[in-house]
Amino acid sequence: MGLQRGNLGFTTQISAGSSFSAHVVGSAQTAYIKGILIHNTSNEYSANVRLHVVENNGGAIGNGTSETSIAFVGVATAETYFFEPAYPITLSNDGDSLQVENLSGLNGWINVLVLGDKEA
Repeated sequence: MGLQRGNLGFTTQISAGSSFSAHVVGSAQTAYIKGILIHNTSNEYSANVRLHVVENNGGAIGNGTSETSIAFVGVATAETYFFEPAYPITLSNDGDSLQVENLSGLNGWINVLVLGDKEA
């Protein structure tokens, strides 16, 4: 099968104290995550962000836990962080996901963009 190259979705805004599935594998598709852009939109507060690679839970989206965490990133005010693993993160089963957890305070919004390829 061929690959669709580029981003794996659109920019997603995640509010403080919440998490979001930034990419979820659909039925019979494999995704190769090559990079994740994390932008702190605040001009006053730094953002603490945790990334999770989560295996599906019986075909449904699982939950990010300390066991699924792959990175903890502190992003300074109004800065952008580029997370680029040495090898692509492969998500291959229906419901496997990349989840982003925003651990910032009350005013901490982040924007996230997942880059990579998926089977066409």
